[in-house]
Amino acid sequence: MMHLILVIAVVIILAASCLLTFALCRAATRRDMLEARWREESAGSVSEEGHESA
Repeated sequence: MMHLILVIAVVIILAASCLLTFALCRAATRRDMLEARWREESAGSVSEEGHESA
């Protein structure tokens, strides 16, 4: 009986660590996408300002 509880505890810990890793990777990917979009918009607004002043 104790062996079964130990196995269940280990499985729960492994599942939680996998979910945490997935969540962190997803958050990092989302952050990278937002940063890339922000860079594109910043570059676009700089070039648009250059066109307006020309």
